[in-house]
Amino acid sequence: MSGPVMSDLARLAVVVVSYGDPALLERHTTLVAEALRPARVVVVDNYSSDANRDAVRALCEREGWTGVFPGTNTGFGAGCNLGAAAALDAGAEVLLFLNPDATIDAESAVRLVAAVDAEPLLLAGPTVLGPGGEVASAGIDLDLDTGAMRPWRRRGERSDEAETLPWVTGACFAVTRELWERLAGFDERYFLYWEDVDLCARVRAFGGRVAVIDGATATHSGGGTQRPEGSRAKSAAYYYFNIRNRALFARTWLGQERERAWRRGAVGAAYEILMRGGRRQLLHPVRPVSAVVRGLHDGRRDRPVRVLESVRELRTTTNPYIVQLVETLGRRDDTEVVLFAFARAIAGRYDVFHVHWPELLMSARTPLRRLARRLLTTAFVTRLRLTNTPAVRTWHNLTRPDGLSRWDHRLLDSLERRTRHVIRLTDQTAPPLDVPTSTIVHGHYRDWFASEVSTSSTTGSTTRSTTGSTTRQPRRVLYFGLIKPYKGVEQLLEAVADSPGADLDVRLVGSPSDAALADRVRAAVAADARVSAELSYADDATLAAEIGAAALVVLPYKAMHNSGALLLALSLDTPVLAPDNEVNRRLADEVGDGWLHLFEGTLTIEDLERALKAVANNRPAGRPDLSAREWPESAALHAGAFRAALYPFH
Repeated sequence: MSGPVMSDLARLAVVVVSYGDPALLERHTTLVAEALRPARVVVVDNYSSDANRDAVRALCEREGWTGVFPGTNTGFGAGCNLGAAAALDAGAEVLLFLNPDATIDAESAVRLVAAVDAEPLLLAGPTVLGPGGEVASAGIDLDLDTGAMRPWRRRGERSDEAETLPWVTGACFAVTRELWERLAGFDERYFLYWEDVDLCARVRAFGGRVAVIDGATATHSGGGTQRPEGSRAKSAAYYYFNIRNRALFARTWLGQERERAWRRGAVGAAYEILMRGGRRQLLHPVRPVSAVVRGLHDGRRDRPVRVLESVRELRTTTNPYIVQLVETLGRRDDTEVVLFAFARAIAGRYDVFHVHWPELLMSARTPLRRLARRLLTTAFVTRLRLTNTPAVRTWHNLTRPDGLSRWDHRLLDSLERRTRHVIRLTDQTAPPLDVPTSTIVHGHYRDWFASEVSTSSTTGSTTRSTTGSTTRQPRRVLYFGLIKPYKGVEQLLEAVADSPGADLDVRLVGSPSDAALADRVRAAVAADARVSAELSYADDATLAAEIGAAALVVLPYKAMHNSGALLLALSLDTPVLAPDNEVNRRLADEVGDGWLHLFEGTLTIEDLERALKAVANNRPAGRPDLSAREWPESAALHAGAFRAALYPFH
């Protein structure tokens, strides 16, 4: 390959969005990567299963590709946006978007690069060939009066003067950095199909042009992520999103008269889309016809998904994780959040039920109230079943709590049967339900405590904004949160008591779960001047001050899967000592050196001394890296999970 060609390809990044079986990447993308070397390859794996995710990670490592791994299936357009962002951050000047079931040779890629270099506002596509070498797509005109589509090669046959929108398939096209940034990427509302038509409409709106470049070809096997290669049948997702998004495009781009004309022709267009999968599929018509009906229905509306959250109200004592999630979701245009009440849950209108700790639905302080709650929960679960309303479960705990009755277990079993999507907080969580799963990491608490503290990015010191500065105590070790047996507070106190010569200042802040545990903590405080405690609920201002005064937060849990307390301490720029496990090792790598120290087995005095010494001798600079835990991104992934549960065709 000549020097100039290699130089052209060195400026190029190939963006591939994968979903499902990574065999397509092995079969096609590896060939593209070899042919287009030294172009960068960015693969976005839209989550489908842990096994597929692991296989894509291994493939990216083997081939030297950049991997992007969102926690859920973001859709094609959003996946392209993620891949493009990674490619541009790495310095790419030209982006080539390519389906995982498509290939392109170096000469064709260079032609596309040269075309967009010469005309920076050009969206350039190749002639796309089918697997047998036949022309599958060489540009299409969309008739804006009727919604009909015609190949560019038939332009000379027309006698009318209908206004058309030229577009090229999203299976393969190239753009410059300048054009992509001006477009702000794909419109993520489409999820799948028609997003390329919308993109071409915006290219034209920005004064750009869409063209198929002479001499450039790509081969596309077609539908590799929506049907087995060589099969004519389509997935329910193909029918639903093609029909629904046709109407979405009309609402977005057309005037009222044209949109009404598209609506009048919607049923005919839906039938034509359905017949692309052949008549044989109608031998088992439920899934394809159901997808068509829902696509027609949802195409006529533009309302957000209404989500019933399992939390009843947002109080000052409500878990800040829940409050931040609900409030951030409430600021989105595509999601409407309503809070739980049994009357609303049984008789109200909502699309999806989102539950965090389902056992709380039945919990109450008195036997009579527990009976009432169980009866109401029975009616609620029955309503979910009768109305086919999906549930989305955020899986916080690995096992159910102790003390549940048989009735409680039956209700939880029924709710799990209604669960259509699971959200987990770490990749290491293995929910027992065989349903689509998203990993959406726990968000940080920096915004939550912004009114309570201000943090120096250079020294890491923390000051209270209302009462002046809080000086960190160099030997202060803080435990905060509910004091429960599994959280290991007794082991912490025993380790301190067994080492009377250790120079420590141990502080406990939180409510004990029972009177006996409270008495043991009070006895330890009375017996050892190095130990102090505030055995009550701590409000945000108090908690911020306590964490700000500590050199180290210690979480001596006997077992820890994920911890909001750990993230809270890191959000307030305080190092943490926590159990050693895979989840925490990955978090330690994520936040940066010096912020998360780990201990094995039962906490010992040596573990405490080691962590305090490390903090004193080499306190980490700056702040922990929590950039992957922003709430707007978390809310976007949650909204995607709700849509996935409501439209289980992905």
